[in-house]
Amino acid sequence: MDMTRRHLLGFTALGLAGLGVAGCSSIPGLGGNEGGGDALARPVDGARTLIAYFSLPLTDDPENMNRDEENSTHVVDGKVLGNTQHVAQIIQARTGAELFRIETAQPLPLDFPVLEKQALQEQESDARPELKALVSNLDDYDTVFVGYPIYWYDMPMPLYTFLERHEFGGKTIIPFTTHGGSRLSGTVEKIAEKLGDATVVDNAFTISRDDMDSAEDEVGAWLDSLGVTAG
Repeated sequence: MDMTRRHLLGFTALGLAGLGVAGCSSIPGLGGNEGGGDALARPVDGARTLIAYFSLPLTDDPENMNRDEENSTHVVDGKVLGNTQHVAQIIQARTGAELFRIETAQPLPLDFPVLEKQALQEQESDARPELKALVSNLDDYDTVFVGYPIYWYDMPMPLYTFLERHEFGGKTIIPFTTHGGSRLSGTVEKIAEKLGDATVVDNAFTISRDDMDSAEDEVGAWLDSLGVTAG
């Protein structure tokens, strides 16, 4: 579920971000956002690619959802998926990569006002929530797609834990995000600052929660623009 300060004023808008910066290698972006340029410097091998994502659907019941639950989910064949989870699964189907869901050790609240407040408190205190699990075999992967929604114009704080608890040196990092209006909020730049020894692709994928019905086509076009072939 995306959240911004404007939500508290009754305007539900959220965002994502995608931009490489000094301190790490970056690959110019194309397609799906503000970028335009070159494809990936090396081909994506599905067997050596990981899709790590954070997604928190507020319900698993496809019936009688409230507005916040609808905003956080997309239903596929009767199954409720988080928006970012849905994008991750589309990438997985296209690439044949492995999936890893980033989860906190302590379950997060599924009541949106409570979750929103907790997310803001964590951001203001620069918290690093403990994760349920880490990737035990990260050395097996050359390329890592990293997916998340935007919480308060930033990555959810568990993403900071994830990035800081793993070694990404020499890997290609490809961010993707879901949002409710604020698009790219500088988070890819923050990833690039964090991962100084990685190559962070500045062509992050971004899609509004209102456009999830077209996610398969949009993700496909983005992967095409990167030169990612079917796995």
